[in-house]
Amino acid sequence: MDPKEETQATIEARLKILYKSLVSEENSVQYYRTLLENTPEDSEEKIGERRMYSDLQDEERKHVQVIQGFIDHWEKELKNASK
Repeated sequence: MDPKEETQATIEARLKILYKSLVSEENSVQYYRTLLENTPEDSEEKIGERRMYSDLQDEERKHVQVIQGFIDHWEKELKNASK
């Protein structure tokens, strides 16, 4: 097998990792949501913490979108490989 060639097995392996990564990133989004919900806005320090949690949550959401894009791509490739 050519090392650059994709097969059904290599694509399935890619997808396996991507599905795990997606769960991890979605868990991170939830983690920052929980921190945000549990941090009061009763001081400037806490407001700064909340802003940072929100920024980090937004970043994790971007990761979810990127990974979902990879999944969509490789699911299409898998469909083509199994034809």
